[in-house]
Amino acid sequence: MPRPQLSRRLLAALPFVLAGGAATAQSSPLDADSPGRPTWEAGFAAGGGRVADYPGADESHTRGIVVPVAVYRGPILRIDQGGIRGRLVDSAEWEFNLSATAAFNSRDTTARQGMPGLDYLFGVGPQLIYKGLGATTLHLKARALMSTDFRRIDGRGLSFDPEVRWRTRPFAGSQSQLTVSLQPTWASRELQRYFYQVDASQATPQRPAHAARAGYLGTELALTLRGRRSASLSWFITARGMSLHGAANASSPLLRDKSNLNVGAGLVWMPWRSSTLAPD
Repeated sequence: MPRPQLSRRLLAALPFVLAGGAATAQSSPLDADSPGRPTWEAGFAAGGGRVADYPGADESHTRGIVVPVAVYRGPILRIDQGGIRGRLVDSAEWEFNLSATAAFNSRDTTARQGMPGLDYLFGVGPQLIYKGLGATTLHLKARALMSTDFRRIDGRGLSFDPEVRWRTRPFAGSQSQLTVSLQPTWASRELQRYFYQVDASQATPQRPAHAARAGYLGTELALTLRGRRSASLSWFITARGMSLHGAANASSPLLRDKSNLNVGAGLVWMPWRSSTLAPD
């Protein structure tokens, strides 16, 4: 596929989604669409944690990142922790927007010695949300995945990620909020190859060849606690466990651990904002 050049500055901003959508540091409730918020906000997010090298890896590394973040709440277009959405398709029960994901690269995993490293991975695609279940929402997401080494971009196939998400109201006497989500993932052959393919030329006595196939990748259970320290500073703590039992490529020698746990925490500082308020 084409491999367009892309500047380091642009790509450095892509992993902002790793902040877990915590870019809502206002004194009003944590609901992204609550009235009384500025039309736009800007600032920085910093986060870090212990992250598995890839789904099914038996090694993890401590990673960190600092990125700029921005929020815009216009009368038609809105860009916030909920994604990129047009309000013309936002009703009481249904919402349609774009969602994004991102993952760190992996260069020194023992299981992949002698194989190409994994680049930074990011994806974007449409998301249909059903909101008619009270505190529980259903998110139907499809994403196109791409990887980059900051010199080129390569297509990595598609994923389908239906998610059930439950969110508490802000806890009494605080502005903290817990979100629990359950998300299975199915991936195209191209994405599965990126993680689990072992060509004959890469095979060793300890790493037999494996032809990756499309199908079920795994299921993630995530808990995220968000809160606010001031009008411009918020925080988040997250734990994400992934089960790869029954995965389509469970027989790959690169899928060495069928249970992964990722943990992280971070701060979002949003000191700049408009004096005008967003429309309801």
